Amino acid sequence: MQTRTAIALVAAFTAGMALVPMSAKAICQQTIYAERSFTDGTNGQIIGHVSTVDTFAWIATTTNPVISSVIFAAVANRNTVFIVGDAASCPTTGDLRAIGNILQIFQQP
Repeated sequence: MQTRTAIALVAAFTAGMALVPMSAKAICQQTIYAERSFTDGTNGQIIGHVSTVDTFAWIATTTNPVISSVIFAAVANRNTVFIVGDAASCPTTGDLRAIGNILQIFQQP
């Protein structure tokens, strides 16, 4: 009897999970050459291109001082960075395309 009760509870829980809508966090991720950085002491920005022939640039922002340090190191060493931002989606038009606020950043050699 306990086995049937456990199976019924698992089935009910699984059915409930399938019927409840779950929110998905939208992100924008890009690997760019770290070309320029900016800070005003609170906010940090990175600007870069995916390739040398791009006519547009990507921009991302942060208020996290640790992420700002990674940005400045990447620009100083002319490294590429992989950025995950909170933009709803990656823009496909415009000269300056926003990745959003930086959720994660990885400096690559």
